[in-house]
Amino acid sequence: MKLTSIPPHLVPAFTLAEARDAAVDARDLRSRELERPFHGTRAVRKIDDWQRLQLLARALPVHTFACGPTAAVVHGIPVPSAVQRDAFGRPTIAVSYPRNRIRGRGVRGRSLRIAESELVIRRRIRVTSAARTWLDLSAELDLPAFVAATDFLIARRRRRCTRDELAAVHAASPRAPGAHNRRRALELCSENSESPRESELRCVLELAGLPRPECNVAIYDGARFVARVDIIYPAHKLIVEYYGDYHRDADQWSRDEMRRAELESLGYRVTVVTRRDFDDLQGLAARILRLLLAS
Repeated sequence: MKLTSIPPHLVPAFTLAEARDAAVDARDLRSRELERPFHGTRAVRKIDDWQRLQLLARALPVHTFACGPTAAVVHGIPVPSAVQRDAFGRPTIAVSYPRNRIRGRGVRGRSLRIAESELVIRRRIRVTSAARTWLDLSAELDLPAFVAATDFLIARRRRRCTRDELAAVHAASPRAPGAHNRRRALELCSENSESPRESELRCVLELAGLPRPECNVAIYDGARFVARVDIIYPAHKLIVEYYGDYHRDADQWSRDEMRRAELESLGYRVTVVTRRDFDDLQGLAARILRLLLAS
């Protein structure tokens, strides 16, 4: 069946209310050629995660809002890949208590006690504020991942919240789910961290009982800049670097080795951590401890 009445401005996806406003033929809306991402929506062709989320936001009642992991991805707060997939695949949508939570295929509904001041618009989606999202995330993530989210929010380079603001949010709801994670994250967070993996690595090492390192420190040879290192134990002259997949590029690898040689020539020891090291956190911490004890 050819879809004859769907105007270009409704492509690639639309709500049934938008279709009615555009006088789309009801027979076209029943066509099997259209996908049904959510109740009350249609898609002419496959849509990406953001188009799907924005479509849902247009289809839902105006009093609803995204929260938890879904609000986190809207704000750009880093979360583990599995959490991010679920945040898009099954969005968490809330209403203010005592309204009844949203129920529907493909949506995770919640009813929250929340003030209007804790809601904002981001990317054309109504969501909880960054600070309120942090509060809700504390019950969704393990501690290293939550520390990474906290570091992102308070990061010196592009601060979204201050540590004091987050502490105030926690103090206002000290018994909300995730309280232990919030208390520990406020103790372990750093405004100097520049990537989620660096934050998780630092957290893992501290939780293993190792001394607190410094992060993203510039190393100089006199007045000459040598490198900016991810994690360093200055008293031990031990540098811990996280290498993501892009470090496998031949040119990047060559630069990494030159940088390592420069640092070692200045008396530093450099150890590298990769994604696979996170499969055995106990072994990773034990390795760093041995290096510290050998200094």
